Amino acid sequence: MCITTHVDAGSRDDVIEKLNNLPSTDGEENAKSWRIFFDACLELTPPPNPVSDKFNMNTVWTGMEGWAAVSDWAKQNEHMTKAFIATGRLPMIGLPYGSEKVPNEYVANDIVAEIGVEGNLHVSHFGYMDTVELACLWATAELYRLFDAGENERAIQLLMSELIVLRKFCDREFLKEQMTFMPMLGDALANTRDMFYTYRESITTPEFRFFSKDGIPYIRTDSTRLMMPEGDRFVGEVLLGELFDSIGAPDPEKFKTILTDFQSNQEPLSRFGAAKHWKSISAFHLGRDDSLARLNKIYDDWWRRWKLRQFHPQLSVASEFKKSNPVTYAAVNLIIRDIQDLFQERDILATQINGTAVSAALCGYKNHYGAYPASIKMMYAQLLHRANNLDFFRRLPLRTEADWSLYSYPVGPLHYRKIKTKTKIKILADEVFVNAGQCLLYSESLNNEDDRGTEEGKDAIFWPPLKSLQRKAGQLN
Repeated sequence: MCITTHVDAGSRDDVIEKLNNLPSTDGEENAKSWRIFFDACLELTPPPNPVSDKFNMNTVWTGMEGWAAVSDWAKQNEHMTKAFIATGRLPMIGLPYGSEKVPNEYVANDIVAEIGVEGNLHVSHFGYMDTVELACLWATAELYRLFDAGENERAIQLLMSELIVLRKFCDREFLKEQMTFMPMLGDALANTRDMFYTYRESITTPEFRFFSKDGIPYIRTDSTRLMMPEGDRFVGEVLLGELFDSIGAPDPEKFKTILTDFQSNQEPLSRFGAAKHWKSISAFHLGRDDSLARLNKIYDDWWRRWKLRQFHPQLSVASEFKKSNPVTYAAVNLIIRDIQDLFQERDILATQINGTAVSAALCGYKNHYGAYPASIKMMYAQLLHRANNLDFFRRLPLRTEADWSLYSYPVGPLHYRKIKTKTKIKILADEVFVNAGQCLLYSESLNNEDDRGTEEGKDAIFWPPLKSLQRKAGQLN
């Protein structure tokens, strides 16, 4: 028999059926918003420039070169506002997996979540993500245009809708999807803080209170709202099943062909010598049942970790993925991608959400009292929920693990202080300054240490927004 890397069509159909019956995709059609959103995206006129590193939702603002053309483009496509609002109101996006599940017009415009490209189940193509990126570019331009024109009510409604829509996209079922949309939502939150800074004098205290207490706090990413992706698991189960013969023993030819193709798809230069390596591995690899059991054990362990409190001692123990034998479970280790980075991305996003909520409260307080508060606690109840003053990278000072029962929350608050003297903040090769009378709000970031918020990278600085300070200093055009 000729062994190919193509997986049986029935196997792909089974995966598609499973994916489209998950909580993020299964439901009544009137509860799904993907047709509303993407139908509107199809009507978007081409932007003044192609989306690129120099033209995207992070670079658009009123002081950019060519803003007049961008502003006109945003105004020409105001139909997208209704699409964002309607999409935000429905329970789920619900875009189905498989190009055969969407209209032909969507396929022609690459609005697909394709699994099993050219018969290779391990190859996926999420072309729809480019359309979402373009829609968010439009939303960013339109928001700056509306705020600049003083149309705050329309801007606030669109802003919250954009954040909610991006949060819904974070519920998708593949690691690649979540690792794309979580940072995209983080970028939208950074733009939100820049808009707060730029238009803080024209936005009223009640409007800031809406953001800090009634809007942003409900873009939740805790373990009860944001689920771990399961799509890669379903694909992995089918791929593992293809590697063994009828009695469940490793098939050397399938190991050589399928796993070589899988590895070279991820690392093109690794094809040299890979075929010989995987054929030899098949002699030592455990059988199908043991391999599937190991795959499920890895995912069960990740699910436990997903539900654990921050800094729980179990998180410091090596995961089942790390403990998996590199020879007897070599195929499992190759097919399953380590999702540890997703845990960090979730913590980054949760902290950004809190930092944006606190930033809105600070603006509301400053507008009402004429000065920033001496402490974040002064804003509790009136402008801020205490539950939003949390830094998911700040460890609590515990004497013993039992001390957790003394605290309402598993992590400490965000760092905050009023600035008494002009303070320098380093940003790569540049530097910006925070003047006396201002304030500084920041998170400890990945190193879990307080670096006083004086250098980007060591701490995550939320207020004042570094992007705003750089633009004000002429470092960004």
